[in-house]
Parts: sequence; structure tokens; C-alpha cells
Amino acid sequence: MALSSVINLLKSVLVMSLHPSEQVQQNFFVVDDHEAILAGTIPALKETYPSAKILTAQDAQSAQVQVKQYHPDLVILDLSIPEKPHSIANPEVGIQLLKTLMQLNPAPNIMVLSTNVKPLVRLKPIINAYEGGFAAMDKSLAIREMLRLIDLAMRGSIYLPPEVRSRPEFERKWIEVLTLKFQEGLTDKAIAKRMKVSDRTVRNYWIRLQDALGVYEEPGKDLRIQIEIEARKIGLIS
Repeated sequence: MALSSVINLLKSVLVMSLHPSEQVQQNFFVVDDHEAILAGTIPALKETYPSAKILTAQDAQSAQVQVKQYHPDLVILDLSIPEKPHSIANPEVGIQLLKTLMQLNPAPNIMVLSTNVKPLVRLKPIINAYEGGFAAMDKSLAIREMLRLIDLAMRGSIYLPPEVRSRPEFERKWIEVLTLKFQEGLTDKAIAKRMKVSDRTVRNYWIRLQDALGVYEEPGKDLRIQIEIEARKIGLIS
């Protein structure tokens, strides 16, 4: 074996023998607009990962700038965040930021820490195929549970809480129908035109949604309103 190869091998062994905190510094990124949450999360991270550099952002715009600059190893994200400073927090903003994060290369490990994790049901197929670690939990749970799940994510595991895991699978086009109807107010005919499908196909999507949500016709009740109520309950639309 050439001398240069031996030297490189010895260097690799030395690096592998180091404690994780002694290796290359890791960047952790916390995105949350609640000062109280940051005040609890950051000290716990510093104590558990003393060598990590911890960055913060309180809105999606700032987060995207820093993510491009620092390429974090771990992102801890609240779903309900403002789009920009001083704007109103909205879970749709967090969902869009999460989609952006999951397209990065290399894939950062992600921990969703939110008061409502149900919107993640929309991203289950993406999460299940994600190349990085991914975990999620409700903010009301203990700090030690957060740290446990962060450790899982850092090891490349994927963990979804029961309220997300147990939901039926919803096809992307079904969710698109819900969004166009209840967030943009389109008629079925307009939905069909936007999605470039037939009116009949849109009607079939509604039937599939009814079955998946367990919504059935009842005297005196508007079926579409019942679908909307159930879809909002589980986070398919906000």
C-alpha cells in the first residue's frame, strides 16, 4: 500500500475515534416565532449538543436565507410561522417551508415541533420517502421527549406521531380539489378546468374524499360542508 494511502487511512481512523462533539461542528437551526419556546428549546439543545452551532429565525423569509447560507444538519420547525417579520403566523407558511427544506441536497434532518402536527398528513408520501431523518411532536410534550425524537432524526430515522400515522392516505389530487374548493372558492366546473380533468373526474374525487373521511349524506346537512369540517379537523386544509 502506498504511503499516502496509509496516511489517509490513519486520518480516517482518527476522525472516527473522536467523540461526536469533537468532530466537525454541526449547525442546528430553530424556526419558531414564540420567544417562550425558543427560551426552552435552545438551552436544552446546548446542553445535549454542546459543540453544535445553534441558529434561529422567526419567519419563513429569514429562515430560507439562513438555510442557504449555513446548510444546517438539523432543522427544528414550528409549522405555524409568519411569512415575513410582523406578519400573521399561518400553518400553510410552515408547510411550504417544510417542502422547501425537504428538497435540499444534502437532506437536513428535520424535527417538526408544533401545536398542531395534523397538517403533516398531506406530506406523508414525501416524508416516507425522505432521505434525511424526520420526526414530529406536539409542543405540549416534555423537553426530554423532544430530545429523544431529535436523536432519532439525527440517526436518520423517521417518526410520525399517532394522529398523523393513523390517518388514511389521501391522494395529492384529492387535496388539490379541497384546496381549490374551500380556499379559492371554485366551482366543480372551474376546478375541472384548473386541474385539466373532466367534470366526472372531479365528482369521483369528491366520492373518494367522502369515503376516506367517513362522511356520508345525512338529512338536513350539506355534504360539502361536512367534508370541509372533517378535512379541516385532520389538517388537510387550514
